[in-house]
Amino acid sequence: MSDVQVVIVGAGPSGLMAANLLGQAGVRALLLERSMALSAYPRAITIDDEGLRICQAAGLYEDVAAELLPAISAHYVSRGHWLARVTPTTCTYGHPLISTLHQPTFETVLLAGLKRFPNVTVLFGHTVETCRQDEHGITLAVHTPEDAQIQIECDYVLACDGGKSTLRRALGIPLSPPTLLDLFSTRRRKHEHPRLSRRSEQKQHWLVVDCNADEDEERSSITFFCNPARPAVTVPSPGQRRRWEFMFLPGEREFDLLNDASIQSMIAQSRAIHPTTRKQSAASSTAIHIERKAVYTFRTVLAARFGRGRIFLLGDAAHLMPPFGGQGMNSGLRDAHNLCWKLAMVLLQQAGAQLLDTYEQERRPHVVRMMFFSSLLGLVIMPTNHFIAALRDGFLRTIGHIPPLQHMLADMRVKPQARYRRGFLLPDSRLNGCLLPQPYVTNAAGERVLLDDILGPRFTLLCISAQPGQALAAAQAHDWPCANLRIVCIVPAGSDPAALRETGGCSAVDSDGELQRWLRRREGYALVRPDRYVLAAGGREQLRGWSMYLQREMLGNAVSRHVQV
Repeated sequence: MSDVQVVIVGAGPSGLMAANLLGQAGVRALLLERSMALSAYPRAITIDDEGLRICQAAGLYEDVAAELLPAISAHYVSRGHWLARVTPTTCTYGHPLISTLHQPTFETVLLAGLKRFPNVTVLFGHTVETCRQDEHGITLAVHTPEDAQIQIECDYVLACDGGKSTLRRALGIPLSPPTLLDLFSTRRRKHEHPRLSRRSEQKQHWLVVDCNADEDEERSSITFFCNPARPAVTVPSPGQRRRWEFMFLPGEREFDLLNDASIQSMIAQSRAIHPTTRKQSAASSTAIHIERKAVYTFRTVLAARFGRGRIFLLGDAAHLMPPFGGQGMNSGLRDAHNLCWKLAMVLLQQAGAQLLDTYEQERRPHVVRMMFFSSLLGLVIMPTNHFIAALRDGFLRTIGHIPPLQHMLADMRVKPQARYRRGFLLPDSRLNGCLLPQPYVTNAAGERVLLDDILGPRFTLLCISAQPGQALAAAQAHDWPCANLRIVCIVPAGSDPAALRETGGCSAVDSDGELQRWLRRREGYALVRPDRYVLAAGGREQLRGWSMYLQREMLGNAVSRHVQV
């Protein structure tokens, strides 16, 4: 097989999303999965607003949304009392901040989406055995279900083969826990040798129980039981499913917790201290229906680098983090969205290969922030020392009496904001590297739609002006090198409808004024990348500089000068 541009190894969420995005871009892609079918085990259980926006970008939002339990809250409980309630009400990126899913169903939707693309092939039961690369391409030796070996030649490989990634180990890239230096530095680690990068890794063992036919009345929130006697978490999910997670205590063995009687007892104890469900628990002796039980080891480790040469690591192959922030799968989806449009531009000869260096420059710092965020949430619920738990309870109750902090916690603004500091970005703007908000806007036909539905999967020059004709003329006066760049004008609410007709349909009304507030100016421009991150933002006087920058970038001559590799 030689007519392949990109091989994706692993049919998990990251690999399936990458295949959809590459298929949408017209790239000839091959997805290889060593198992004979998709995994039947539910691992990830939450998807955030950014993850849903990526599904929207792939044209799969409606199918995914039909299988979700949307707009979930997060409640923290200790000693029968509320510690904190996180109930986000904002939809900055167009979707609920927290939703839950059933991962096998989610992956089935992603796999079905690939049927849209004749340029994408999926092969199950195929295992990559060896991988050889040079400056011209990659040759893979692949073992087939018929016990034969085939060779596949391609330009690039995406390793989406999980935490035990065979390709990562073949590249000699070690995993180790992130440090504060990783948190505050945007650069790759200097040392990749396992002995030089090895650090003390803290592992936590948890019992994970998936149940069906859930009869619990509380299905609108994830509950963290911050109980020093036994930290636990419960998560409702679609189809009357529910997950329970229980922390192993010192000296406990798997046998102690894996039997059904112990599980039923731990669930009853947790329900008994929940402020809402304890009365229901006392009145009901109905046993839960256990679908699956397993012991998980929660790890926080980061690959020394996110690839080598023409091979890139995505998702769990590049980073593993505890589930408390619900960011493991979501980070893998972000990896795919960040890398795939860049790969498409390089393969379509619209940019130089140096653009691919910005994948790690942008994703690594963001992933590290999410790892520390998830670990911090874990520290909140996991103390088993009663004195430390009491200090935590007092601290969180104090925050609840300070309105600004209470609102920040309730809206989950403690989650690290989506922003890149280095990479394929223009400097000198407070908005560069930010994820573009996605409000509802009104299109020329009078329909209320999400902003991305107008932008499409391409570079966009967004004009915000009450005079769309003039704003578009100023934008079109420059030579934009992106073959698929679209110029869209957003006008304030109350503007003359005739002004919209002047634009030929390339406009919409900022019905709620959110985009004007975001830009903080009456008239301005934002150059937005295909992954919705802002490349540049400013006024009309800056358009010429942006155009010149892109002309150099599209030729592949300026990446090495503007981006420190």
